[in-house]
Amino acid sequence: MKLYVKAYSSYIGNIKEFDVKKELKQKYKLDTRRQDTFIHLAVYGAQKLRENTDINLDDELYVTSGLGNIDVLQKTNNYVGKEGNFIKPFDFINMLGNTTSYYVASSLGLKGKNTFQISDNFTYINTLISVFASLNISKKDAVLGSIDLATQPDEIIKRVLGVDKETKVTSSVNYQKLSLNEDGALAYMEFDSKSYSLDEINEILKTTSLDVISSMRCRKLDTNKYDEYFETIPAYALSKAIESNSDLLYIDCYDSKYKLLKLINI
Repeated sequence: MKLYVKAYSSYIGNIKEFDVKKELKQKYKLDTRRQDTFIHLAVYGAQKLRENTDINLDDELYVTSGLGNIDVLQKTNNYVGKEGNFIKPFDFINMLGNTTSYYVASSLGLKGKNTFQISDNFTYINTLISVFASLNISKKDAVLGSIDLATQPDEIIKRVLGVDKETKVTSSVNYQKLSLNEDGALAYMEFDSKSYSLDEINEILKTTSLDVISSMRCRKLDTNKYDEYFETIPAYALSKAIESNSDLLYIDCYDSKYKLLKLINI
């Protein structure tokens, strides 16, 4: 399967050191009421993407995340489960994944297909497969947003993600404008639905000429890895590869299963 990347945007960092709500209000003149930090981060990445490309009214929208809006879930658990209070209406609404994709679509003026999708691991690659299948039918372009918000205590996030306690986790939002059409593309991605074994991966590594980065969860692979982790980090790796004009093979893994994502600059 192949998708062309027409544009991208990327942010990674400690969200506590960046007032994303203020940025949305002052720079982009957006109404941020009734939204929380996860939604703010999602909308912020979308606005950064729009600075780099034209977005059409009928472009399809996909939003994915490793954990979703876990911040509001933890907050709700505290004041409902532990303090015995009633759930706040807007917190309940913001728990729903489609609420995030609604606000993103509204900020971009999108009127087409709108999907919030999280898979059990490999969520970015699985969402790419969904995008590819949909675009083959609709013949449109797609906007794909990948959002992960690192909340405290981060021990909960690490346990859910299946990474070591010593692993640093961070917040990130990455968007790509994707198409089946090569015209004006910066790069293309190749991927499939196959799960590879460790032996198969090692054979591939012997012959590839691409730069290789693997997930922190790929502990049996002696390859380059990022110092910080979030579930949708393949989206960030692709953006950085386009930025540096480097062709990339990204390896993700979970429970002894491996998946590959290749990016080739044009």
